[in-house]
Amino acid sequence: MSLDRWIGLCRPGFEGDLAAELATVLAEEGVGGYARTEAGEGLVEWVAYGLSARELLALRSLPALQDLVFCRQLSLAGPQLTALDPADRASGIVSAAPWPAAEVLVESPAGPAYAGLERLAKRLPGPIRGALEDAGKLAGPQDRKLRLHVTLASGTSAWVGYAPAALSLAEPGGVRRLRRLAGAPSRSGVKLQEAFLHFLSPTERHLAFAGRPTAVDLGAAPGGWTFVLRSLGAEVLAVDNGALDPSLAEDPLVIHVKGDAFTYEPPRTVDWLVCDVVDKPARVVETLARWLRRRWAMRAIFNLKLPMKQRHAAVMDARERFFRILGPRAEEYTFAVKQLYHDREEVTCYAAPRGGDH
Repeated sequence: MSLDRWIGLCRPGFEGDLAAELATVLAEEGVGGYARTEAGEGLVEWVAYGLSARELLALRSLPALQDLVFCRQLSLAGPQLTALDPADRASGIVSAAPWPAAEVLVESPAGPAYAGLERLAKRLPGPIRGALEDAGKLAGPQDRKLRLHVTLASGTSAWVGYAPAALSLAEPGGVRRLRRLAGAPSRSGVKLQEAFLHFLSPTERHLAFAGRPTAVDLGAAPGGWTFVLRSLGAEVLAVDNGALDPSLAEDPLVIHVKGDAFTYEPPRTVDWLVCDVVDKPARVVETLARWLRRRWAMRAIFNLKLPMKQRHAAVMDARERFFRILGPRAEEYTFAVKQLYHDREEVTCYAAPRGGDH
């Protein structure tokens, strides 16, 4: 079976945004094709013209594909398999898998059309591994370059494909479900928890929070993001005219500054700047970029609330605006954007010095 299409999973409702991203990145490589989407399904099928599977997996744009803002998971697959035998789905799936693999990931899109498939997805990896072994397609543990992806469309149909291990997440659907920290004053903190997991490696997280780093939380009340920073050992200036949760207000390492998130100026440079305010993306990104340009903060994590339409265009505008405001310091910074699982109509941004230097 020819592997001729990318299967991308996203948050339901963002299919058009993911399709636009894929078209933009692949067009830069001269790859033609077209997208198949259904609103609300959480899946994009992007069919490529004229390239072999190995050529598609060797694209120089793979790092850019890995950084797609609206994509939770991405794999290279063939046409959808249909009429899988419910008594032996694994054999039909493996017969459509042309290459060996050491890892197997079975998942389903998040849209309501695929409701109920998660339980089946959890049961299938074992039988598929057994079928791979029987067919001589189970690679040794040292060969983890490609992960076998099975994306279920129903109990009897699926897309079968592969992705470089660096391109896909080990969690089914590319979803990290996190629990709210005990005692946290709001659920918003899980967005910052997920951001640290996504943007920083375990070593980077350890180094970033060794000792007692300093942080500013703009628009902090009631303190969901401040709570996460404190759980990591940071000393926090929480800026908001609103009240903080009593547990944070009484914390000696939290200083509540009554002020406006967009006009506050810090008394000294801090290690981290975070912000989760509801305002226009342009205003938020300009404020955060000015902090970095003026060296008021070294790194920043912030959320942008997206408009109902032209969300991909809004992200592209935010990226251009960020580097324009940085001005002469633009070459010193990286800027990553991702719609995380715990985001809703928003994306999370991470700005850091190139090379991780403080």
